[in-house]
Amino acid sequence: MKRWLRLFEWLIFIALVVFVVIGAQALGHNHIPTREVTVVVTPTPSGSSATPLPFTETSTPVPPTATPPAMPPTWTPTARPTKTPLPTLTPSSTATPPPLVLPIAATPMFTTSTVVTSPLEQPTPMPLIEQPEGTINILLLGSDRRPGEDVARTDVMMIVSIFPDVPSVSMISIPRDFYAWIPTWGLDKINTAYLRAKTTGYPGGGPALLKATVEYNFGLPIHYYAMVDFNSYRSIVDAVGGVDIVVECGFHDTYPDEESPTGQTDIDLEPGVHHLDGKFALWYVRSRWNTSDFDRHRRQQQVIRAILESALNQNMLARIPELWDVYQESVETDMGLTDILALAPIALRLDMRDIKSRFIRGANLLTSMSVPLRGAVLAPHYEELYTFMQEAAQPPVTSRAAQRAYRVEVWNGSGNSGWGEVAAYRLRLEGFEVPAIHQTDGTARTTITDYTTTSKGSPIARLMALYKRQQRDVTAEPTQGSPIDFRVTLGWDYNPCDGTGTVGWRPTPTPTPTPETSPPPEP
Repeated sequence: MKRWLRLFEWLIFIALVVFVVIGAQALGHNHIPTREVTVVVTPTPSGSSATPLPFTETSTPVPPTATPPAMPPTWTPTARPTKTPLPTLTPSSTATPPPLVLPIAATPMFTTSTVVTSPLEQPTPMPLIEQPEGTINILLLGSDRRPGEDVARTDVMMIVSIFPDVPSVSMISIPRDFYAWIPTWGLDKINTAYLRAKTTGYPGGGPALLKATVEYNFGLPIHYYAMVDFNSYRSIVDAVGGVDIVVECGFHDTYPDEESPTGQTDIDLEPGVHHLDGKFALWYVRSRWNTSDFDRHRRQQQVIRAILESALNQNMLARIPELWDVYQESVETDMGLTDILALAPIALRLDMRDIKSRFIRGANLLTSMSVPLRGAVLAPHYEELYTFMQEAAQPPVTSRAAQRAYRVEVWNGSGNSGWGEVAAYRLRLEGFEVPAIHQTDGTARTTITDYTTTSKGSPIARLMALYKRQQRDVTAEPTQGSPIDFRVTLGWDYNPCDGTGTVGWRPTPTPTPTPETSPPPEP
């Protein structure tokens, strides 16, 4: 148990790194020099009529046995840009910690030699995504490694881009079945890349091959990585006394449970605020029985935020030096103590509303297909994915910390007592301020009241999309000096799952309301 408590402290530390590192610019450090990557690609003649090879575990092609699945749309990318390294900045004379010197992302070894063949051809590497100077990209990994195993799959993969100047953070979750080009191996599920390094003898092993795979497929050079055992979530959450989780989509599953007399335990969480201990939090982030792998990404990021909040409340930053030795025993990472100490004093510069969550999902980005020996995979639409990454890997257009957030008051007339808190949680994630939550009598439809006096920069379209409202559900009541900008009145048609982008869950139907309803009082 002591080992898991130490692992908890390390995971807290890694989570803090994501937010601490944003202050590096203020201390003075080297900008990240980018470079031109030379990629050797075997050209495919235009209009070739050759039949793609079926997927085999040998480098020797074999005759096709079946018609391969249809390929995603063809994408012809532009050439990767060549950039000139920027000069090194000198530390501020008032900074006491040592300056952070970021590593230059090593040039990956991109090659056309493969161990496996596939129904799809080798894709062209994605052009490098333009990011602000000084951006730090960290790859966070969750491994399914069991005791006694040297290597395993990385079923949790998240790219964290940190922007010192804003400051802000972008988190991009990658699906484990993403059909990626793995240098020196070939096309395969991205969660196997760490394993393939051992087979191909990739220089630098699993971490280096993971970094190369991410850069090849997503156009982002990775400067650091951190990998932990995904199964440690239970001990982590118990160590902080559990976490409060706002469940937006109904969640149901049955798990094998050695602690139960029946050998299994049901978990049924309806929308609302739930306090989860380690056992239930672990199930919450792992399950996809009544949801999907994509919704699991949302829940994983949600628990990371909850653990981070607990860490900040416990002032874990002050304990970095004394915990460093046990951190190194519990986590696989290439971040050093000197780097962390240089960043720690700036942690609180981040406004929590400037944490952007993005998820690689949807039919516009991915096509589900089946390949021999690998089963179901998610093949990317490269042009659409490139456009997505250009937005996802950037900070917000402007810092929310530098501007006033729109104030949205929530009136809960849904007939479910806890759904006001659920709506408020989603609004805050979207950057709104929620000054108050009130209960009101039931009403048939969810409505929005707009008290603003100008349409310039209005977020009304965002609110309508969030609640799937039509223009007839919006009432304009311009009020000079109003203490709130909008009121959202939740009706019996309100579905708290709508705001998550997850499909397939609907609330239990509510009886038809009576015509007599009491509207909430005016602000």
